[in-house]
Amino acid sequence: MKNFSPQALIGAAVIVAVAIFSLAILLSANGRYFFKNVKSDISVTGSASKDFASDLVVWNGEFKKTHMDIKKAYALMKEDKEVIREFLISKGIAANEFSFMSINIEKKYKTKNHFNSEGDLVDRESIFDGFELKQQVGVNSSNVNLISRVSNEVTELIEKDVYIRSFSPKYYYTRLGELKIEMIQLAAEDGLMRARTAVEGGDGGLGDLLETSIGVFQILGTNSNDSFSWGGTLNTDHMYKTAYVNVKQKYEIE
Repeated sequence: MKNFSPQALIGAAVIVAVAIFSLAILLSANGRYFFKNVKSDISVTGSASKDFASDLVVWNGEFKKTHMDIKKAYALMKEDKEVIREFLISKGIAANEFSFMSINIEKKYKTKNHFNSEGDLVDRESIFDGFELKQQVGVNSSNVNLISRVSNEVTELIEKDVYIRSFSPKYYYTRLGELKIEMIQLAAEDGLMRARTAVEGGDGGLGDLLETSIGVFQILGTNSNDSFSWGGTLNTDHMYKTAYVNVKQKYEIE
């Protein structure tokens, strides 16, 4: 084994120490450069909600007559139709706001059972029981409160021997597109405020907007038990509604 002098060992140790020190300085400098140039970011979700009232209502009612003679059934339907027309106009509904659909005709049958002397069922017979004619009346109006009230008062026609079934009104909003644009802006402003508050509260600075995405709109009945859904909700059962939307954003932190 070759022997090294003390001077040689000291020299080698010095060289190794210098190399280690130089490497440490290099790594430290690169590390500072790396962390200095890696940008931090913050993700937030802004939200907005707004109450509004429907400005369009659609209501349908259905009336029918049954008679063994189809011509007589049709004549009775015409009489009921005229009574309903006069009723709607008397309630303040304009003639151009309602219309009558085509008549649906169906043959009705009843079943007659035949029993033997011991009371056992031995046969069933289908017997013609007349023609049933059905017709719907539809109302489409911007006078939401009036139609909502009339849809409940239509049963008054029973006193005139007109039996009409009233369906629940459907309520819509014709400026929904404008409302959505307004709410997206409000939700985006809310997200910006959240991000700025969080960053500046920690003595930082908020940078550029990196990403943004808009969630689905949820339009629920105000104070109803409607639930949010992944595909969005559109309530048509309530006159008064509340719209919700979220906007997700990612900002750079300076």
